[in-house]
Amino acid sequence: MLDNKNFYNSASSFYDQMINFEANLRVRRDAFAKLFPSTGIVADLGCGTGVDSIALALNGHTVTGFDPSPQMLETAKINSEKYSLRIEFAESTILSTPVSFNSHFDYAISLGNTFANVEGTTIYSTVQKLYDILKPNGKGLIHILNYALIAEQKERIISIKPDEENYFVRFYDFINGQINFNILRFSKTDNSSFTLLTTQVYGYKKDLLAKVCESVGFKDIKYTSDLEGNPFDILSSKDLFILAAK
Repeated sequence: MLDNKNFYNSASSFYDQMINFEANLRVRRDAFAKLFPSTGIVADLGCGTGVDSIALALNGHTVTGFDPSPQMLETAKINSEKYSLRIEFAESTILSTPVSFNSHFDYAISLGNTFANVEGTTIYSTVQKLYDILKPNGKGLIHILNYALIAEQKERIISIKPDEENYFVRFYDFINGQINFNILRFSKTDNSSFTLLTTQVYGYKKDLLAKVCESVGFKDIKYTSDLEGNPFDILSSKDLFILAAK
């Protein structure tokens, strides 16, 4: 079992192949153009290898990406250089974002299920930090998987995806109320060549996140199932997106 930082350090070398970076980048650019039509200063919290940061920068925003994994950040820097972009990257969890960034950002986003990596004792203070770094009337966008549905169905396999050389299997273990997230990478041609990574995730549900967002002061809160704004259904939606204003 790895902590969050070391889990993503270990996954950084193949993460972009697993998520199909280029295809995701195109989807994100289109979605962000509709969500954030006015360009501004953006915090990408849990930026990973930079797909959202790059999509936002290509749309004209000024972006700072934060992530606790130095290896993921190194890949993000390389990716941004491919597009000749000037994006600032900083090694930081959401909670440890420096106070110098308070009231600094027009938008603060945290996608890619980053909030499932926030330990239970810090969920309130983490949402508070996201709120604090926004300018007045700034907008926050949080994504997390629909863990109410996941807990109900307890389906272990999340996805199985190939690239030219490997298969990538993402799956859960459900153990005494705890959810462990696993990535298995194995070679198409050599059965002895594989990597298995495991970390704990925290399955926050809509009711709790709604309570937290309201308690820190967010207003005009919207709950959707995707970046297109379709309604969230706790019984069927795969994803939960929360868009709110300070």
